[in-house]
Amino acid sequence: MGIGTDSGTATGTGTGVGVTEEHRALARSVRGWLARTVPPGEARALLDTPGPPAPGARPEHWAALAAQGLTGIHLPEEYGGGGGGILDLAVVLEEAAHGSLPGPYLATVLVGAVLARTPGPATGDTLRAIAAGERTAALALIPGTLTATPTATGHRLDGTAPPALSADAADLLLLPAATPTGERWFLVDAEGLTVRPHRSVDPTRPTAQVRADAVPVPAHRTLPIESALVRDLAAVLLAADACGTAARCLRTAVEHARVREQFGRPIGAFQAVKHLCADMLVRLEQARALTWDAARAADEETRDGARALTAALAAATAPEAAYTCAKDTIQILGGTGFTWEHDAHLWLRRAVLARQLLGTADAHRLRAARLAAAGARRELTLELPPEAARHRAEARPHLTAARGLPPREARRALAPTGYAAPHLPPPYGLGAGPVQQLAIQQELAEQSVRLSDLSIAAWVVPSLIAYGTEAQRERYLPATLRGDLQWCQLFSEPDAGSDLAALRTRAVRTGEGWRITGQKVWTSAARTADHGILLARTGPDAPRHRGLTYFLVDMKRAWGIDIRPLREITGESLFNEVHFDDVLLPPDAVVGEVGGGWRVARNTLGNERVHMADQLTFDTGLEALIARSAETDDATRARIGALAAEAHALACIGLRTTLRQVSGLEPGAGASVRKLVQTAHQQKVAELTLELLGPAGAVAEEAGERALHGFLMSRCLTIAGGTTQIQLNVVAERILGLPRD
Repeated sequence: MGIGTDSGTATGTGTGVGVTEEHRALARSVRGWLARTVPPGEARALLDTPGPPAPGARPEHWAALAAQGLTGIHLPEEYGGGGGGILDLAVVLEEAAHGSLPGPYLATVLVGAVLARTPGPATGDTLRAIAAGERTAALALIPGTLTATPTATGHRLDGTAPPALSADAADLLLLPAATPTGERWFLVDAEGLTVRPHRSVDPTRPTAQVRADAVPVPAHRTLPIESALVRDLAAVLLAADACGTAARCLRTAVEHARVREQFGRPIGAFQAVKHLCADMLVRLEQARALTWDAARAADEETRDGARALTAALAAATAPEAAYTCAKDTIQILGGTGFTWEHDAHLWLRRAVLARQLLGTADAHRLRAARLAAAGARRELTLELPPEAARHRAEARPHLTAARGLPPREARRALAPTGYAAPHLPPPYGLGAGPVQQLAIQQELAEQSVRLSDLSIAAWVVPSLIAYGTEAQRERYLPATLRGDLQWCQLFSEPDAGSDLAALRTRAVRTGEGWRITGQKVWTSAARTADHGILLARTGPDAPRHRGLTYFLVDMKRAWGIDIRPLREITGESLFNEVHFDDVLLPPDAVVGEVGGGWRVARNTLGNERVHMADQLTFDTGLEALIARSAETDDATRARIGALAAEAHALACIGLRTTLRQVSGLEPGAGASVRKLVQTAHQQKVAELTLELLGPAGAVAEEAGERALHGFLMSRCLTIAGGTTQIQLNVVAERILGLPRD
């Protein structure tokens, strides 16, 4: 699927911050409204206007924005709002940023979000005015030099706030100030303050200096606001805004790379450009996943630090994604991107503004590490539709037969019922869709039933179902699904690596069947497997992909197979070389058509298996690092915070992918992005674990031995199953639609 071909959003890859059909429809609606109402030249005009804007000026689109209900979409209905939440607002903000919407929208809705969580006599009328678009608002995230002195009727405000986003266009200012009893918040009319617009880095949404000179604030305008809440909400909304900017940058870069030619080819065909675009997608998808969950946590009013933790993770990731994607877009555009006339610098300016206001990524990573060390955690749960209860009830009596059994015996007991692989079609499975599969997984967990892993057989079974003969299916599938047959994969070769089309192992037809000659490498389980799946070249003169055939090999009985263990960098021998010296395979060893092995090897079923996302997002390795974070320096704690952001993003991407499948949508980019992030993440966890041991990490004994083994073993993660570089090519070509080299 090429970029932008999904019917959901136009913000990069089909799925924006929101994943439900309701949020996708909302995104489409906002995008359409922006296209009709806010011409592209509106933001450009602000770039070309000399000097700061006039104080109090509202953009021409403001009345239409309010008429669409967008100023109050997240506010309670009792105040004239839409009754939505922060996640709804995040969806709107992503689209608004993608369209480079100028003006005080983000600042105004942020103040509304804060006031909606602050009951009091001053908030009701203000919320109604914000929802109706009658008042604009802005806030300062920190007090600066503002102080509030108690008076008989309230407080007297003095001092200067730090640069406040869109304060130049605000009727109301929400300001923190130092008081004798700590920091407090005040709702102040702009007319009583001195507001000086700045010549801001982003002229489409400038900041302003706000100064108070003995400004009286009545008691009912002193609000019981939690400062951490304000900063968490600001982090979430600015993260959503950053996602839109990053998506706009990615779209522009990809579209340019498709058509811009250099050296006789589109630059998108060059691997360096492909990798840069794919990396941009990876950053964007992590940012979206973290922003999505932070918005959900803000809506849920979670306790135990989950709101603060998710906000910190989003703030550490999304603004940085916008910032780096904007820079990379300029790089891909080349000289064009460096011109004033192109909008690329506008997106970079937006990204810089958010980054400067929120603070550095490392500051948020440090906060996340501190929160995690103090016990803050975020559990991810999947709520299934009502029909899941029926599926669980249907499964319950079948699964009861496996209770208390070891995993291998449990698989053997459930395989004949179809419940060992419910995603497969009958008679091997149940033909279950995503909801039924997840319901069965929930019931398995409820009954504490664990099934042994099929490993490579999980790839074999779909191919045999789709392309195998009836005799092959009868012979292999029941025993494989019971766990009685173990398999290995004989694809990789020394000179081919990830390029399966370059395979040289030959299969020659004879009167007795097929003679196989060649070598395979990096084959796990070759010494213990009963059977193997083999790709060999049967058509040496055919095009590379069309000359391959898919075979089944009896690893125990076929003569001429020489299995040689490979000793890896850990000192272990998990992989093997497999040599075929004129090995005879019977005629019925072919799966599918002769010469059609490439299609068999790439086969997947339309009703693929759906996985339940893990509830806890930090694995044991990261948990151990978090536990040690208090004894490390800030630089190390920031690295732990970055790992926490990656780990939580991985879990969120997994849950978002599952939710798409439950909704009947394609999985999207999630699976590909997840692999790219996860392998590097595990390597970084292993590296930091070893590093923190200091001199003990140089000793291959006790803790040092375990850490060294983990570090060395992790090096295979970005190689196995296709190197990271090949995966980046795949993402660039299949998801972003860049041309093949």
